[in-house]
Amino acid sequence: MCGPALVPADPKAGFRCTPVASAFAVAESCAPEGQDEDSECPKVVRSTSAVPELLEEMNHSAEQTNKLELHASKAEMRYRQRLAHWSRLHRNLIEEHGAQSVDRARRYFEAEEALKAAAERIQNISHQISAAGQDAKAAAGVKANEEMAAQGKLEHEVALVCFSKALRSVEYWRAKAGEKRLDSILPSLRLLREHAKKLDTEQEHIVALSQRIRASKARYRSSMKELERISNTIHERRSSGSESEPEHEPVPAGSRQEV
Repeated sequence: MCGPALVPADPKAGFRCTPVASAFAVAESCAPEGQDEDSECPKVVRSTSAVPELLEEMNHSAEQTNKLELHASKAEMRYRQRLAHWSRLHRNLIEEHGAQSVDRARRYFEAEEALKAAAERIQNISHQISAAGQDAKAAAGVKANEEMAAQGKLEHEVALVCFSKALRSVEYWRAKAGEKRLDSILPSLRLLREHAKKLDTEQEHIVALSQRIRASKARYRSSMKELERISNTIHERRSSGSESEPEHEPVPAGSRQEV
């Protein structure tokens, strides 16, 4: 009745933001020694102007990820506890009434649910047919309304077939399980169904949290990648500036003037 058990995620799988300050350090002494700072510093300043925003995004993403992983860990713990409780109730029910009796009662319970759904479907279709008939009278001769009415009648016939099938199934499993046994087992089956619904809701919550965690980590990695790109660009500019400096040629020994 319940959804599949989830593999608990490691609550320690979160990460902390490590600010990248190399770009700032380079910006403070951006020009190589002996080179005019005005020639290269404006480029570096433009490159590092996005760094504070990127660092802020990284810190926010890391903080958000840690919070989400904490919520996910608690949700997974609740799921495991609910699943253990559901399993315990189911096990006790089988021990008390036997697996065969519980299975027959379960089949009756499911057939009863299908019967209720079929009856509701018939009622909804009947309302739709009635509304379509009134529209047809208001717009006599319109082919679209006639087609809608014909479609409604077809759906009504199909719903009646489903209802008849569900009714036969209910009667069959009622006879198989027995009225007294059903009276004893059905309350527990309804309780198990409610627990199963809570399990499904918790599972959906865990999936949603996992998606948000992946998105937050992706934003963190994107900001880190951009910071590394900026840092590498600045270092490359510094290296290029150093290599472009003219080298001083040594003075030949023979050309020295003696004093």
